[in-house]
Amino acid sequence: MLQQASLFSGLDDSTILEIVRRGRLRLFAPEQTVFMQGDPARGLHVVVHGRVKVFKSSPQGRAQTLMIMGAGEPVGEVAALAGDAYPASAETLEQTETFYIPRDAFVDLIRSEPEVALRLLSALSARLRAFASLIEDLSLKGVSERLAVQLLALAPGCPGEQTVELDISKGELAAAVGTVPETLSRAFQQLTRAGALETKGRRVVIKDRMLLQRLAQGK
Repeated sequence: MLQQASLFSGLDDSTILEIVRRGRLRLFAPEQTVFMQGDPARGLHVVVHGRVKVFKSSPQGRAQTLMIMGAGEPVGEVAALAGDAYPASAETLEQTETFYIPRDAFVDLIRSEPEVALRLLSALSARLRAFASLIEDLSLKGVSERLAVQLLALAPGCPGEQTVELDISKGELAAAVGTVPETLSRAFQQLTRAGALETKGRRVVIKDRMLLQRLAQGK
């Protein structure tokens, strides 16, 4: 699994075995905390199977999902490298297994394998672009526009009618869009009245992708 993860692919067997020797597998139940914002970052997790939601929350209880990490993706690696506190919280969306790597083992790996540092920089660049896009959406787009963006990201890019099976709850989708479930429901109604989609429980049928794209752009 580690050899297939983006950070560690290409490492020789002896290096992988050393990481395995110094780390450990951890099993989490659905909706279990992996770490909390402000906790000391003593290590990072690599998702073996399942999904982990990384999010920020306010004192009033509002949450904004920053990213959802799947198999092979690292969680908390930047804070672990810096030795700081985790800047956000992480929670599982389903039963999840991770491989936990202590900070000292991760730092030793980067010192001995500069290629890992280059891959880490590449991953950070991609996340910065994603965060810049998220900030732009939250600042400049309405809820229905942000919902349209999310649905387009979940659907393959073909012009015909498409069906999207939501594998997260409406509450999780609302957090990803940056709103609350009640407002999310109104946004679904707006897109449905516009003729862009239909909803059937967790199934969303995109009726007109080009229209949904225009709505995502505020046109």
